[in-house]
Amino acid sequence: MRTNSTTDRGLMDHPAADIDAVIVDPDDIIETFKRNHEEDSRLNTHVLRLVPPFDGEVRAEPYLEDGPKRYPPGRDPEPLHLPAGTFVENDGGPHPGETHLTIPTDEDARQAAAAEHDDPDDAVETYRQQLLAAWEADVRDALIGRVRIYWDPPTGDEIWTDARYEKR
Repeated sequence: MRTNSTTDRGLMDHPAADIDAVIVDPDDIIETFKRNHEEDSRLNTHVLRLVPPFDGEVRAEPYLEDGPKRYPPGRDPEPLHLPAGTFVENDGGPHPGETHLTIPTDEDARQAAAAEHDDPDDAVETYRQQLLAAWEADVRDALIGRVRIYWDPPTGDEIWTDARYEKR
């Protein structure tokens, strides 16, 4: 993650540069991860959406991105769509929007049950719930205080802001 958490000079006039903080419910982050994990369509992506006007504190709300973003030509600024990983620390390096924390699978639960039981079939659901609860706790423990809300690929310029976590 960048040590300089200010907006890059090239984006000082971008509307998102006026965001002082993104407010998000930790349950929404967890639910967004889960929905993406369960999603059958490659076109659908669950994100946390920031809707203009971008000024001061802006709340991130769960949103289903069903295919490429399509906004009317005159809509400026467009809403920002943030992956759930934006808010979670990444132990793998400086890749905002990604995280090393992965949702436990049914296979993970089967393996954990098989390691402890002669007949693991009856225990798989219990292990799945335990692994899921541990993963949710890990996500909550890994929430970060500054997040990248915008990145301009051609220039590499970024906009970072504070993140605040509270229930809706």
